[in-house]
Amino acid sequence: FTGSHNSTIRFRSALALATAQGFEPHLVVVDHAPGGLFREFVPAIDWLLQRTPRPRFVLLMRDITFGPEQTRSIWQGERVISLLDEVYDDILIYGDQRVFDPVTAYNLSDVAAAKSRFCGYLAPLPPRRTPEQVRHELQTGETPLVVVSAGGGHDGGPVLRAYIEGLRHRDTSPVSSYIVTGPLLSEAERRDIERLADGLPSTRIVEVDPDFAAAIRAADAVVSMGGYNSVAEAVYFGKRPIIVPRLPGPEEQVLRAEGFRRLGLASVVMPSTLSAETLWHAVEASLATALPASNPPEFDGLNQIAQELSTLQGG
Repeated sequence: FTGSHNSTIRFRSALALATAQGFEPHLVVVDHAPGGLFREFVPAIDWLLQRTPRPRFVLLMRDITFGPEQTRSIWQGERVISLLDEVYDDILIYGDQRVFDPVTAYNLSDVAAAKSRFCGYLAPLPPRRTPEQVRHELQTGETPLVVVSAGGGHDGGPVLRAYIEGLRHRDTSPVSSYIVTGPLLSEAERRDIERLADGLPSTRIVEVDPDFAAAIRAADAVVSMGGYNSVAEAVYFGKRPIIVPRLPGPEEQVLRAEGFRRLGLASVVMPSTLSAETLWHAVEASLATALPASNPPEFDGLNQIAQELSTLQGG
């Protein structure tokens, strides 16, 4: 399908409406955007509200949508705030209120707050390889393993370069490094990073790892950006990730990084202070911390949401 942005939204909106009319659901679950992207789901909502009995509507929310001002601005611009009060029967948040409280931060009404529930973070899929298998593949021996990820990679170059530059000048005990650049890192940057790492011992660079959770579980220290999956995955496996949140851009990653740091579950290196020295100071501190983080968040979000939806459907 090709065409303008507006024609794409019209097509998706018509498809959503036709789907609602064809199935006449008893339970409607919407993720992330209350009205769908650019209000594309609103015509379907309006049609469903005319049904008798009307279906039950549930909104799923990630721990952090965007920063408070940006989120409120988007909701106001798309005229969906009223949906939270008048349409949605339940708001299920897959996150931890201690890390970030969208009910307060986004200034939800008392009506919306009363039907909001925190379900915990979504756990990653079980790794296919054991830590021993990962370490054997990487030939780490007895050296600590540092796993570095740039997420999708399109803006992860500075993090990767800072890590490798620090590794080149490091003169303390050896480490093994496993660096995943991400598929969106430009080819030119990937070549530069590979050249920078050329000759470094015990250093493996790959574009993607389909079983990356296994590497996280095997790691002694983790460096990542601040996306939901990256941070949740590391904390789930008992690591204190060193997070370099994405900037410029939405505040989401900064807020998540600061929330986990505040609970003692991560350390943060801001892009404005990122250098080989600051990043490796955090890595060395992480390697020296042997005790697991205390009081981690719950990671039963998938089961909790499934149970909630099952109860709602049964009711």
